[in-house]
Amino acid sequence: SWRVKRSRVASVSENGVVEGVSSGTTEVIAEAGGREYRCTVRVERLSLSRTKVAAQAGNTLQLRVSGTKRKILWRSSDPSVVKVSAAGKLTFLLPGTADVTASVGSTVLTCHVTVAKPSVSVPASMAVGETGTVGLGGKTYKKIVFSSDAPEIVSADGDGQLTAKQPGTAQITVQIADYSVTREVAVRNTVEGAVISGCLEGLSGTDARLAKKAHEVYAAVVSEEMSQVEKIRAVHDYIVENTEYACEEYQNGTLSSVPYVFSAEGVLLRQRAVCQGYAEALELFLNAMGAENRLVYGYGITGGERIGHAWNLVQLDGSWYHIDATWDDPIVDGRDSGRIYYDYFLINDAAIKKDHIWQEKDYPAAKGGEYTDYVIRRTVEEYRAKGRYLEALDDYAEEIAARCAGGEWESELMFYGREQPDTDAMLRKVAGLVPGRGLRAYLQYFYYGDYTIWTTRIVVE
Repeated sequence: SWRVKRSRVASVSENGVVEGVSSGTTEVIAEAGGREYRCTVRVERLSLSRTKVAAQAGNTLQLRVSGTKRKILWRSSDPSVVKVSAAGKLTFLLPGTADVTASVGSTVLTCHVTVAKPSVSVPASMAVGETGTVGLGGKTYKKIVFSSDAPEIVSADGDGQLTAKQPGTAQITVQIADYSVTREVAVRNTVEGAVISGCLEGLSGTDARLAKKAHEVYAAVVSEEMSQVEKIRAVHDYIVENTEYACEEYQNGTLSSVPYVFSAEGVLLRQRAVCQGYAEALELFLNAMGAENRLVYGYGITGGERIGHAWNLVQLDGSWYHIDATWDDPIVDGRDSGRIYYDYFLINDAAIKKDHIWQEKDYPAAKGGEYTDYVIRRTVEEYRAKGRYLEALDDYAEEIAARCAGGEWESELMFYGREQPDTDAMLRKVAGLVPGRGLRAYLQYFYYGDYTIWTTRIVVE
């Protein structure tokens, strides 16, 4: 006779056929001739974690069988499409379909796998100096390689970022597991791209001359060790130092006879321009450096008069700032003052509104940020570090006298505000150092933002 110890786990027929009822362990007992024979039976309820999978080549997935401690044998019906490890890890290799089975004893569990082509997009064309990224449809892959057959034209890094280096075509290959896709990228030359690369291929006429000069300027004033804001300052300074405002043509109404003054050509090739030329030259360099920027058209207010004007907006670390290179190159009595000012370098809307008007709704708001008045703040730090910053204007006379006593008869000091120091008191103190001798003083000052820089030169007669 047959019976089971725990009938909720298993049942046994009168012929000794055991059937599982629920997972668990029990004993099947056979009684014959007054003796009992026992067999331990473990009933398993097997389950596969996935029975259907849709995936893309290059990805992986872990399958699991629950309900057993026995050895599991894994198998793929087509290992070229999907490979399965001894631990049930799936690697999707090529587009196609296959069945992955997990065998536990005589029980076979099946997962149907469909592998689709990965979504891969590559820019069809790029400009020299431009960067782009291989698109993967928002997917990530553990096993992926990017390569270019002409890295001197378009390079590809390990993250799929492409950099256009010179005109031509390149084949970009994306290898995802065993699946690969190749796309062609055509690189065209632009003036902006040539600023950095120096490559003039594909450019002609004024564009070629402009690109050549801009590249020479960039190479001379910018180094790769500079931060982005330092690079922007360097080209701003070059424009201001090397451009003469077309004041004469503006005043006599003959600007139409020199149309180049309205473009970057005027700044870089003719060293003569009006505000639009200054702004377009700076825009050229900002574009070349990959800085997001806008050319602003509005009005400048001078002498109570509104005059058509152009300047720049640039974004740094997520914040927008104004730069007006023209007004950082002031004209005094029709002549260039020869100084670089930073009153309009990286300032916010509130600051530039004092003498500029524009359609604010048409441009991003420039609230400023960590780079507001960047150069002025840096200059104050430099003067402080050199011991040439006066914390109090009343210290001027003592400071000049002390420097003269130390043999420094010409000095440059910086202080906050626009008040003038007591030069008479200074001369009295210096005169005490050279009794009986005459003195001649040469004094010059200029405003630097909200600060004043005062140069004092004493000549003993």
